[in-house]
Amino acid sequence: MCAPDLPGTALQQSGTYAAVLARLGCKAALAQMRSGDLLIGQARIHLRRVGPLRIAWMPRGPVWLPGLTADLRVKATRGLPRDAPFRAIWALSHDTGPPPPGLRVARGADMAELDLRAPESARRAALHGKWRNRLARAETEDLILTQRPLDLSCDAPLLHREAAQRHARGYTGLPPKFTEAWADIAPDDSLLSIAYHAGVPVAFMLMLTHGDVATYHIGWTGARGRYLSAHNLLLWRASCALARAGVARLDLGKLNPTRTPGLDRFKLGTGAARRSLGPTMLRL
Repeated sequence: MCAPDLPGTALQQSGTYAAVLARLGCKAALAQMRSGDLLIGQARIHLRRVGPLRIAWMPRGPVWLPGLTADLRVKATRGLPRDAPFRAIWALSHDTGPPPPGLRVARGADMAELDLRAPESARRAALHGKWRNRLARAETEDLILTQRPLDLSCDAPLLHREAAQRHARGYTGLPPKFTEAWADIAPDDSLLSIAYHAGVPVAFMLMLTHGDVATYHIGWTGARGRYLSAHNLLLWRASCALARAGVARLDLGKLNPTRTPGLDRFKLGTGAARRSLGPTMLRL
């Protein structure tokens, strides 16, 4: 559990995510794969019970060192259930390469990933024209931005606004207890960006940081914030702050053109790339 995250580790494979789920009652195990003495990859497996069944859930893993052959990755992944110190039904999903053997139960999602390694000027040039125009307009408005880690002692009202927005719009996400546990376990591993207009918060975004990757977690905006394109300014300034801190990638979440076409356009308008994840496979 104390092993550091490898470069490029997704949120669900990060050590902090495992610690948060453990706080919420979900046990986790860390599998490390080696070739001789060389660590070539690792996977965090979350152990859950669904009725009488014991499920070993490995989301978006394993995380590999760059340059490994597909055959070596498949061989190492195939050995995970066989070598595990527990008996369970395995649910395996992965980011790259051919799917592990098993029964396919869900197709992979499409994700939006923003590369932060390019210079700021190049990343701004990569913005979609309409997205860049909204950003430029927001930069001329009287918006005041603050950026800092999440502080539950003073930020609870913002989290309540997001929860109310979630209920009103009917979308789901990680529960508020997850956010609270993350802030308690890793108080410095978040970036809360708030936009104020006339002294009143009109929008916010919360990113979670884990190793060299950050993940968009939650956000809220009111009517005034939408009118002023506050989210464009918040996301742009957050991406710049993360890049300066050494973050290489910002994960903007799933794409769903059927249910959220407008949100998809917003994510991809940042210059983010679409990435297709592998399916979820069941194994005994």
